[in-house]
Order: sequence, then structure tokens, then C-alpha cells
Amino acid sequence: MRRHSVLLSTFIALGVVAPVPAAPLQPAATVLVVPPQPEEREQAAARLLQEWLRKATRSQDGFAILSAAAAPPPEAAVIEIGATPSAPQTNLYRDGFLIRRRGNRIWIRGGSPAGTFYGAAAFLDRFAGVRFYLPLESWTSLPSRAEVIVPDGVDITEQPYVKNSMMSGVGGMRGTGGTDQVPVRQEEREWLWRNAAFRKDSVEFSHQHSMFQRFPPERFATRYPAIYPLLNGARYIPSDPADQKWNPCFTEPALIDAAVESAEAYFRAHPERAYLSFSIQDSHVHCECDRCTREVKAAPDKATAYSAMNARFLSALARRLEKTRPDKTIVYIAYSDVREPPSEPLHPSILPVVVFTIGDTLIDKRFEPGSHILETWQRVSPQMGNHDWGQGHMYFIPRMYTGLTSRLLREARQRGLTWGYQHMESYPNWGLDGLKLWVTARLWWNPDLEADLLWRQLSRDLFPGARADMERYFDLLHRLWILMDNDAERKLRKWSNQFDLRSEQQRQMVRECRRILNSAAAAAGTSEEKSRVDLLSRSFRLSEMFFEMANAPRVTPGQVEALRRYAREEIAKDPWTVYAAGNPPELMKDIDAALAVVTKGKD
Repeated sequence: MRRHSVLLSTFIALGVVAPVPAAPLQPAATVLVVPPQPEEREQAAARLLQEWLRKATRSQDGFAILSAAAAPPPEAAVIEIGATPSAPQTNLYRDGFLIRRRGNRIWIRGGSPAGTFYGAAAFLDRFAGVRFYLPLESWTSLPSRAEVIVPDGVDITEQPYVKNSMMSGVGGMRGTGGTDQVPVRQEEREWLWRNAAFRKDSVEFSHQHSMFQRFPPERFATRYPAIYPLLNGARYIPSDPADQKWNPCFTEPALIDAAVESAEAYFRAHPERAYLSFSIQDSHVHCECDRCTREVKAAPDKATAYSAMNARFLSALARRLEKTRPDKTIVYIAYSDVREPPSEPLHPSILPVVVFTIGDTLIDKRFEPGSHILETWQRVSPQMGNHDWGQGHMYFIPRMYTGLTSRLLREARQRGLTWGYQHMESYPNWGLDGLKLWVTARLWWNPDLEADLLWRQLSRDLFPGARADMERYFDLLHRLWILMDNDAERKLRKWSNQFDLRSEQQRQMVRECRRILNSAAAAAGTSEEKSRVDLLSRSFRLSEMFFEMANAPRVTPGQVEALRRYAREEIAKDPWTVYAAGNPPELMKDIDAALAVVTKGKD
């Protein structure tokens, strides 16, 4: 009865007609129906539902997958997946979905096959209690009662607030597009899909550093030599795709013609794609021709000058393309020397992806009048995105800031901003703060969700015996990060202050985290729950050891060796602790680099 009450209140809150309670789905009497010629993501959605509905109902079989070309058994409950002949028509965004039940028939259909897959994962969450918290089966929740109930009359339609998203460093996904050509954990890629964290036109799309791809010299250098920069008095033609030490000449009129030609060729080759980036290279090297030099000298600073020049070029390109490609979006990374909002509005088809660390929004004053990140960009664009340094790798401390993510995106939605792309450099330390990625993905989809409630749900599902302890632990980690980061910005790989605890309050919070983890280990009721607490506890112990050394006046050789031994024997042997643990030599290189800094002058 309680389960029905929770579902009923949920649908009333959504403004949906109250559904009628129904009997649990029976594995042998429920079939999953796919289109006669299913797309790959529709097939994947059916497999996902079959596997996890069986596990949720503690069944070895059942939930057979059938083609819509074959008639299902007359008395069966039918879950139709994707664009089956009888599926409701939709006018949804690519990644949106609907879930609907009428009598013995349930439909899950997306705005695309990808949307259908996200709908299948949401179905498991809502009605089966299956949630994929980490990319491990032992970190996937199952309902306490072995039943799945979908009330008759259910009618859910959802579309994501963040239109496109990516977490690089998970499953070998590269921020620059494509995937790493090394063995990766396939379960991480599946986790991205199941949590709707990987959502973009193509795995090859990148919002970053794309000028070589847009203007390959073998195609443009002979016909458009002036689009390449003048450096030290000579025309510089890059020859290596990895060369970042250049940028095109933004003031060269022919650059717009070349860009139109490049964009048209791209969209002819990929008509299904909607986004194309023209993003600066990762350097401060720019054209030194007379036109560019005059603009830089006339501006208050280089960033203002180059931001204006870049924006003027992109808007001219967008005006040309709107005649032939009105449904396409030009993306650029607002970063480095083009990081400032231009003085003139951008063309509405331009999506600036603004680089700033969400975890640093307080110390960087991103929410304050005059420097408010949303306010300043909304003046020039109806849409924006963000590139967030959220790792992970090169940190050995937990960085929890989902409350700030919620605040940012919720306010953006309230302001009427379209959030076109969210990129998180993740490279996760799964055992330290990897659970924030699950909460983050939920907030990308719907920033009106309460981050605190998501953490409570997570604690209830994963730590039923130690729920109160773990709720307290995650809350402490969030508050600790805010306090530490407001003292001094903890930059990537900046070992000199990463572990500083500058107040007794912070030091007490670290001690309290250890007390809570010990209490949770004792309270955990099952071996699976104990193993979850153990992963978090072992990972946090590495942070504690660094905290102890960094905040002590003296460090003994024995302490140094103890940390190195712990890293070798406890961390390096478990790739789910910190990111670099998947590569022990790299891990120890990072450990030694951090130790050299935090122990300097303390012998």
C-alpha cells in the first residue's frame, strides 16, 4: 500500500491524472515488444529491461523479447519499446521519452532510439527501483520487494533541460571526441547510457579546439592561405592535427568563406547532426597581422579583443549558414583568450560553451551581481553551455558540489536560458566522490530535483543499515569542500594547497568523516553493503593520510613510506578507488609528486 501511495503522490505532483493501481507484472506473462526492424538503441533498451526486470522480480527467465511482427500471447502484459506500429506519436526532443499504460499495454517511446533507451532506464528507476549508482552491479539498487507495479493510467512525458551532455574520462570517452584506443571498462560506457550522461549528436562531436579539423591545410592552405596566422612575420601553416600553437586570422574576410565551405561539407557528410564546433586551439598564439594587432591595441585587454574578433567571425558565419542550414547550431568554447562575453549579441544559432569550474563558483563569485555568470552571458545569447573541471584525476580529495550544480542549472532554467551542452571532465575517483556523477546526471536532466533528496535516496538504496551515517557522511563532504575551496581555490594538480585544512572546523570535519565511516561499517547489515562502505572508507583513507602530512609541521620517513605502501597495496590494486589506480605506475608517479610537495621542508 505504501508503494502505491508514493507513486500516486508522484503523479499528482506532476499534474497527471491519478493512475489506477494494478497487479505486479508477472515475468512469464509479460512480453517486451520491439519494432519489426529495431534500431540498435531500441534493441539495447529491450535487453536492459529484460535483464533488470528479471533481477528486480528475482526471476531466472520471463519478460521475453518479441518482434511487433508477431502477435503476443492474448493475455500477456505487453511493454512496447520504441517506434512499434501501435506506439503513440511523439513530438519530443531527441532524448525525451514517454511512458504510458492503458490496460495491459505499456509504451516506452523516445524522440529517437536514444530517447527510448533513456525511457527504459527511467522506467526501471520509477517502477522497479533499479538505479545504476556506480558502474558495478553491486552498486545497482533493487527493490526490497520482488515485484514491479505499473499503475494503469500512467502517462509520463519527460525531456531533459540540458540538451547535450558528456562526462569525459568515463569508459574511455575523450573530451576531444571519439574514444581512447586502449582497453576500457565497458561497464563504464554502459553506465553513461543508463544514466543519460552521454547525450550528443555523435561520439565524435567535440566542442573543443577544432580549428584544424575545420580548416585542414591540405584542403584550404592553397586556396585560402590568408586564413592562417601571421606569426613572427611569416605565414604559419600547421601540419599536425595535434598542433595547438596557432589560431586562424579572425580578421581575414576570406575566413568566413572558408568556414561556410567547411560547414557545408560537414553537414552534407553528416545530415543527421545538428551541431558543429569552431573552437580556438588550446594556446595563446594568435595572428599578428596589422588588422589583428590594431584591434588588440585598441581594446582594454587581449581577452576582450580576441573575444570580440572571434564572436564577430562566428556571427558572420552563422548569418551565412542560416540561409542554407537554419536548423544547425555553431558551437564554440568560451575559454582562454576568447572567454569574455562579446559586447554585441551573438547570432541566436551560436552556442557558447563557457569554461568555468562549477565547484569553484563561490570563490570565483559566479553568482554575485556584476560578475554573475548567467547574467553576463544572457545579455548576448539565449543559450549557453558549460565545460566543468569536475575530476577526479589529479585530486586525492573528495570534491562534492552537487548543490552548486543544482543552483546553477535551476537558475538558468528560471531565467529562460537554453542549456545547450554540459561537459564534465570527470576522470572519476569512484571511491572518493564518484557517486556525485549519478546525482549530477539527474540534475542535468531535471535541475528542479533536490540534490539533498537524491543523496538521501542513494543512501537509502545502497546503505539501508547505515543510512543515517551515510547521509551524514555525504553532507559533510559537501560542506567540507565548500569550506576548503573558499579558503583557497584547489586547482588541478596543485599539490601545494590541495590538502590544506586551514581551520579547526575543517580538521574536525575530516575526523568526523572517519568516525562516521567506522560507524557505518559496523551498522552495515549485508556483505554487499559492507563492501560498499569499505570502498568509500579505503579511498578516503588516502585523503586522510595526505591531510595529516600536509597539515603537520614535521613528517617522518616512516609516514611517507606508510602512505606509499598504502597506495601500492590498497589503492593501486582496486581501480574503483581513484582514477589512476587503473594504471599503477601512473598512480605512484602522482602519489610521489604530491608527496614531494606536501613534505618539502618538513624533515
